[in-house]
Amino acid sequence: MIKNKRFLLLIVGITFIFVVATLVYSSVDNSLSEEDKQYIPKYLSYVEYLPEKPTYKDELNFIISVQRSVLMIAPTNDGLPFGQKREPRELYEARTGLCFDRSRVIEKILRYAGFETRHVSIYSTKKTGSAFLSLISPGVSSHAVTEVWTQNGWLIVDSNEFFVSIDKDAQPVSIEVIQHAAGDAIPIKWNQNPQTEIYAQPFTFVYGLYSRHGQFYPPYNFIPDINYREFIQTLL
Repeated sequence: MIKNKRFLLLIVGITFIFVVATLVYSSVDNSLSEEDKQYIPKYLSYVEYLPEKPTYKDELNFIISVQRSVLMIAPTNDGLPFGQKREPRELYEARTGLCFDRSRVIEKILRYAGFETRHVSIYSTKKTGSAFLSLISPGVSSHAVTEVWTQNGWLIVDSNEFFVSIDKDAQPVSIEVIQHAAGDAIPIKWNQNPQTEIYAQPFTFVYGLYSRHGQFYPPYNFIPDINYREFIQTLL
């Protein structure tokens, strides 16, 4: 009996180690590569750099300029192919991308400039009525955006349109606040109304989830593309 328990514990331990190792191996790397550092300045050619001690207004202007640069460099809505890199170089050379391509580059540029960012995947719950069902159902309306930390709080930077989540007083509105407002059907008094409908309908969101299919980032397998340091913030 004791031997059987030890054998069972050994199997459980090996299985646990294998699962953890597989998840770590498949985790999305958010670090800046040397190639990123070569290509990011190309996006900043016409962007005014932050002063040494920036104000919130300086930060906001810089973030908006970065967004505008990425959207102007890759204006065509045609996603980069699955199973290949989608970093600053690839987007710059392709001159095309979708929300999940542009948001990745926006995040890397902002981290290059010293900001803290979180990747946000948004899934509509309008048809499913359930966060879980929306996450596992194909064809659900979704969007990928960037949340960046400013002196005044978390700010959403859209990856398809010239929209950042500031209210009528130019103060940042986090994805969590947007979610609560949409769920309770309470309109936010935006500085500029977003065109993307998903912000105004019930939705769920996940930090650090880059894809559910695992084909956006190495090793390009069936395991969802996740950065676990960001992902765990969804649970906090």
